[in-house]
Amino acid sequence: MSGAARARTEMTEPHPLAHPLAHPVGPREDHVAPIDRVVALFSGAASAAPAAPADEDDWSASLSAVRGVAARVRALQADARDSVREAQSSVRAAETARRAAEERARHAEALLQAALARAEQAEAQARAAAERAERAEAQRVEARAWLRRMHECLVNEFGALSRAADQP
Repeated sequence: MSGAARARTEMTEPHPLAHPLAHPVGPREDHVAPIDRVVALFSGAASAAPAAPADEDDWSASLSAVRGVAARVRALQADARDSVREAQSSVRAAETARRAAEERARHAEALLQAALARAEQAEAQARAAAERAERAEAQRVEARAWLRRMHECLVNEFGALSRAADQP
């Protein structure tokens, strides 16, 4: 394609990044952009460009612009509804996660309470075992003392007899 043909094509085709409602070539002196007509129609303001005779008006371009705006509004509304649904879904998921976390916390608290009760019970059993051990030690000491006294008594009482029996 030659440079001149490309320039003509670029002048008549809209830029790919141009606003979808903008006029593809830009406003001409004798032509008002369709979006400007729509704005003027809804705002009640007069067109910035001089009004063209009725037979030269491009009503189909105005209708196309209105349809484009309406399609864009509908798309934005659909996006908003989708966003609301996603937000509601996120809120429900967060609420479910919160309830599950609370349930896990209650369960952990119950386990902790049970573990504390078992620890207290084990501590009480350890104290009772220590008391029994102290009593057993005291009984052992008392029994040992009794045996020692018994031994001394036997030796004192029967020792003389046994020495006398050993002597001829």
